[in-house]
Amino acid sequence: MSVRTNKPLLINGVLQHYAWGGYKYLPQLLGRLNTEQRPVAELWMGAHPKGPATIAGTDKTLEKIIEAGPVDMLGEAVAHRFDGKLPFLFKVLDVREMLSIQVHPNKEAAEAGFAYEEMHGPKISAPNRNYRDDNYKPELGVALTDFYLLHGFRSVADIHRTCQSVPAWSELIPILQKSGVEGLYQHVMKADQADIDRLLQPIIDGLGPKLDHGREHPAFWIHRAVEQYSKDGHHDRGIFSFFWFNIVHLRPGEGIFQDAGIPHAYLQGVCIELMANSDNVLRGGLTPKHIDVSELLKNISCDPVQPKILMPESRGNGRIWEYYVTPAPDFALSVAKKEEEDYIRVDTANGPAILFLQKGSISAHRIDFELNRHKRIAFIPAGLRIHFVVGEDTVVYRAEVGQTNQNYVPIGIGHHVSDV
Repeated sequence: MSVRTNKPLLINGVLQHYAWGGYKYLPQLLGRLNTEQRPVAELWMGAHPKGPATIAGTDKTLEKIIEAGPVDMLGEAVAHRFDGKLPFLFKVLDVREMLSIQVHPNKEAAEAGFAYEEMHGPKISAPNRNYRDDNYKPELGVALTDFYLLHGFRSVADIHRTCQSVPAWSELIPILQKSGVEGLYQHVMKADQADIDRLLQPIIDGLGPKLDHGREHPAFWIHRAVEQYSKDGHHDRGIFSFFWFNIVHLRPGEGIFQDAGIPHAYLQGVCIELMANSDNVLRGGLTPKHIDVSELLKNISCDPVQPKILMPESRGNGRIWEYYVTPAPDFALSVAKKEEEDYIRVDTANGPAILFLQKGSISAHRIDFELNRHKRIAFIPAGLRIHFVVGEDTVVYRAEVGQTNQNYVPIGIGHHVSDV
């Protein structure tokens, strides 16, 4: 398989039709109709085996193109460092209904868990499989619209106050005082369903009208969780998380990093997501899917988290690209926001990049290449340096391989829920 690598490659992303997805944003972004009104949850822009992008105008996938020439496509250093594979997956997500509470293992735990399940089962395709690969899955999310998520545990004092505010939860206070947040969370995750229903029913009975609460308040999301998951008087234990986790509101352009062990759940909105290539998910509620409580508890961090908003930072004198700084060596995300008659430069000397055009247009006339509202995604092979002319009011995101010596200094504090 041979592909010229002296110019960018237009690629077509893969749409994923998960039930929680929206109906309009992604089809409209790509100029497509959704006459069947199927939910369209994610746009995958990468070389992941479960949904590799295709090279525009061909039936070749980006995965196979890279496999056929990893050094040409990735550069020698990246190909060697990541075993000839693109180490990240770039996505756009449209979250209409809340996703499950999730925790991702660190690299060591993923390798050990995958090796154990390969030897002892279940099969890799089984619904109760925890480790589908041996990789970790740090994630960076950047909001394209107002975006809401759960992210990490609140402080011990905050959680203590929530237990005091609910009379039925007075029995939980001694557990928190004796065993801390870890012991409290373990208690509710291991409790019988009858005890969960008994503890949650007073909360649900006292919710009040749905429209009385804004999205920064737990009651708004509890209403939704009850509609989605409560059945025959039984309630999802993930509802506790709306009181004990931070509810974070990201404004467009703001980002947040989900490291290994941090519990999180996307609740609503459209975002970009950039992650390491992995499918390892340990669930903690708000889902009908498999929950392995013991494995979840082994990997979750119950330390308090003060949500930190990532804002893009300028580097160097050019200030063409601004970077969302994270500790992840597998990926890096930057953004360029430019007006008409400006330019942006893309240099892939250190490894390949994927460009996603959110709006506007960019073009390189010497090589007859353009991204516009009909063609939004490009793979830039390693070893190129291209100057693009920018159209009116242009925003373009660039995903590339991270550097191992990145300094992680997040800017700002997250917008999270006040005391209940």
